[in-house]
Amino acid sequence: MRWLVLACVVLQLLFVAVAQAAPPPRYVDRTIEREGVQLNVRIEALDETAPAVLQAGQLVRLSLDGKRLADDQILSNWRIGAWLDRETDTMSGAVPVCGQRVARYLSGNLIERPLLDLTGYYVLSLDAESSISVLDPSVSFSGRSSLYSAMKLDGKGFDWVKTSDDVRLFVALPNEKKLAIVDLQTLSVLDHLVLQGQPTRLVLQPDERLLWVGLTGTDPQESAVEIIDTINDKSIARISLPYGYHEIAFSSDGRHAFISNRQSKSMTIVDATTLKAVREVDLSFEPLGLVFVDKQSLLWVVNAKAGRIHRFDTQGNPVDNLVLEPGLGPIKLTLDARYAMVVNPHQHWVHVLDIETGKEKHRVTLSGQPYDILFSEKYAYIRTLQSEQIGMLSLSSLDSEQPIVKLVPAGAGALLETQDLPRASSMSLTLDRSGAFFATPSERMLYHYMEGMNAPNSGLKTFGHTPMSVLVVQRGLREIKSGQYSTVIRLPSAGRMVLALASEAPVLRECLGLKIDTTINTSSDDATAVHWLSDGIQKTSTDLPVDFRVKVEGQAEGKLLPVSQLRLRIVPAQGGTSTVWSMRADPQKPGEWFISGKLTQSGGYYVHIEGNRPLKSTFSTVLVEKSKNPTEN
Repeated sequence: MRWLVLACVVLQLLFVAVAQAAPPPRYVDRTIEREGVQLNVRIEALDETAPAVLQAGQLVRLSLDGKRLADDQILSNWRIGAWLDRETDTMSGAVPVCGQRVARYLSGNLIERPLLDLTGYYVLSLDAESSISVLDPSVSFSGRSSLYSAMKLDGKGFDWVKTSDDVRLFVALPNEKKLAIVDLQTLSVLDHLVLQGQPTRLVLQPDERLLWVGLTGTDPQESAVEIIDTINDKSIARISLPYGYHEIAFSSDGRHAFISNRQSKSMTIVDATTLKAVREVDLSFEPLGLVFVDKQSLLWVVNAKAGRIHRFDTQGNPVDNLVLEPGLGPIKLTLDARYAMVVNPHQHWVHVLDIETGKEKHRVTLSGQPYDILFSEKYAYIRTLQSEQIGMLSLSSLDSEQPIVKLVPAGAGALLETQDLPRASSMSLTLDRSGAFFATPSERMLYHYMEGMNAPNSGLKTFGHTPMSVLVVQRGLREIKSGQYSTVIRLPSAGRMVLALASEAPVLRECLGLKIDTTINTSSDDATAVHWLSDGIQKTSTDLPVDFRVKVEGQAEGKLLPVSQLRLRIVPAQGGTSTVWSMRADPQKPGEWFISGKLTQSGGYYVHIEGNRPLKSTFSTVLVEKSKNPTEN
């Protein structure tokens, strides 16, 4: 009898566990065989509380994997395009066949773009206004705003780094002593981690599992490196360091981390497997920058004041030093690791060093204080502080006696006109690496340059935001594992839709029909009521913040209401892309949530409340007037 009772209890517990671990709804799960290719397509919800049918505005995950039927070879590095659009053509009212539909998308016709294009990229700018602007370069025409979205940060960003799969972005906020974690698939800020020091340098370990955050501060005890698990978004270790600004480099095998301590004139060597400091190296000079050269297994450390490059082995033992000129800046390696380039802003030079011999091969003059370098396969883009000109050094010409440098203007304003420049670069390569974007803060512009041209061919306005740094991230399908592709998308509209898939190698054209219902009805009895505490109609201007405050019914009385997230969706009345602000729970007033921010474009806005469960609420409206200060517009 006891065994029978025990068995019943175990079965009941298993039943409960299975019920609690029920997978999210899966809306599409199809296997398609075309042209010798087997393609699996899945569309599923992000969590188990999602509706049973697809809803407009819902976030879902699109996943693909494919293989060749002839040899069962998985399709890795597969360039597959995906588009989501209405079933009927808005111009003719007809239903195009799959081939015609894909051909229209591939033609680049800007008039008949699909509702959702998963083949392009977004341009992100780290703004002076404690935000990240998300720009869609495909709509920068006919006066339309390319501002797709904006993500609010708790403070002004100083450095940022993204994972190579374009899934996570980390932003250092030194004034707030926080690290912002951004989901690049949903374009939302997931969290702000509080740190015991000011984060000034972010470096991903070679396998990208760990993020190393260099911390500094007025208190020497704040000087440390914080190590963040990029999978769980949590700190797993903190290593105290001598006082100073820190730069971080890793050995080629990822076993050793080298951390400079500028003001303490030292370097710390950390075992990256045990996360323990193994040696403190006295340098007797202030290290400005460092880079690890895989071919020689040597660490190169910049001595800016003396104009020398000191080289150490992986144990921290000095090997030799290379004599250049005083006033050196950061050092970077070319993509093929044949050359190292060191900027010298005081002398207006760029030193080109041969990695094999360790000797200076070229000394390139570039007026305007060169201070930052970005490499593509063909060029080194060199940004200067005092000039709007970008120096483009041909990498193929480095093997000749005289390197070839041409100048490309990036607007009309020099970077020196802007105060408090961040550590993050003001340059970023395009997705195909055949051009670059340049941030020009004084003009609030991002200029796009295509290699081979004499000047930028277009520009993106950030509309009220001041771009300090720029980054390009892929949108759409990403290869998360070998042969497996995934992305998170927001369903743009209700009705009968078509998901179109296409690739050229192998040749594939496939279209799937989808039926998307209207947004979930939040007026049902099981929805949680949310009341506005701020005015239903507010008036403000583009240079003043607007405050929102709401109260969740029953939460203050301690009722178990699963409302853990509240967001405001701010929709321009004149049309355009909505902006989402994450609200904060007021610790002093249970049940109340609040947020404050600026709306940088004049006009009317509708403000809706969203959460992690159905909500009952009315929308609010905001009327924004132009700032009286013309520089604010």
